[in-house]
Amino acid sequence: MIKMLPFYTNPSEFTDPKHFTALLKEIPDDLESVCQFVQNLLIHAYWFERYGCAFNEVTKLEEMQLRYIADILKLAESKNRQPVSASRNPQDRVVGICRDFSLMVCTILRAKDIPARLRCGFATYLRPGQFEDHWVCEYWNKAKSTWIMVDAQLDQLHRETLNIDFDPCDVPPNRFIVAGQAWELCQTGQENPDHFGINGFSGKPFIKGNIIRDLFALTKIEILAWDTGWGVLQDYITPIANDNEMAMLDELATISRRNDTSAAIEVLTNNPAIRLPDDWLWEQAPTLRELYSR
Repeated sequence: MIKMLPFYTNPSEFTDPKHFTALLKEIPDDLESVCQFVQNLLIHAYWFERYGCAFNEVTKLEEMQLRYIADILKLAESKNRQPVSASRNPQDRVVGICRDFSLMVCTILRAKDIPARLRCGFATYLRPGQFEDHWVCEYWNKAKSTWIMVDAQLDQLHRETLNIDFDPCDVPPNRFIVAGQAWELCQTGQENPDHFGINGFSGKPFIKGNIIRDLFALTKIEILAWDTGWGVLQDYITPIANDNEMAMLDELATISRRNDTSAAIEVLTNNPAIRLPDDWLWEQAPTLRELYSR
C-alpha cells in the first residue's frame, strides 16, 4: 500500500492543472476549504433549478464534456472577471457532474502532494432506496493511515435537500460503495441489480461499466462517465456476453473491491477485453450529445 502512495501524488493526464498549480497550492489544506473552492467553481447539471439559474442545452452538454481539469479551470476563469478563487454566483460556475467535483478535489490534493484518487461506484444517499451511479475522491489520511472518501458535490444545499447525516469530507464506507462491492452484493443475492444505476439505466450491465471505470480510476485514468467504444465496453450499456465474461467480471470486481492498484494496472495493460487499443484517441468515444441523440 505505502509504496503506491507516491503514484497517487503525481498528477495524471486528466488532473494536471498546468498553470493553475500555484493557485491550487494556496488553498488551505483542510478538506472543508478544498470542497468549498470546488463548490464555488462547479454546478451540478441536474440541480440548476434548485440554485435558481439556467443553462441552455448546448452549453450544458459542452461543459459536461470537459475531461481535463485544466480546461475546466480555464473555462471557470473565463466566466468571471474575478480571480478563480473569488466567490461567484451559480450562473458563473462550470456545469459538471459528480466525476468533475471529485476530479477537482483530486487535482487540488495532488497539487499539495497528498495522495488522492477517484473511485467510481454507487451512493445510497442521493435517491431513497436506490444505489445511484456516483463518483467520489479518496485521499490518504496520513494520521489515520487509511483512505478517506470525500464528496465535494454535497454543499449546504445538497446536504439540506438530501438530509445528509454524515460529514461529506469523511463519507462512511456503507454510504458509498465502489463498483466491485456492488457487483459482489448482487452476485451473492444480497441486493437487486435493478437498484443500481441512474436515469432509467440499471442492472448488471450498468455495474459492469462502473467496474471498468473504477479500475481505470485506480490506474489514474479518470475517464468520463460515458466513455465507451473499446473491448467489452462498446456502448454505454453493453450486455454481458456470456459465462466467460461473467467470470472475468467476478475477477475485475475483486480488484475493485480490494482497491488493488497493482492488479488494476496489470489487467488494464494485458487484458485485451478492457485495455485501450494502442491507437486509441479519446475523441473516438461518443460524446454525451451523441448518446442523447440515440
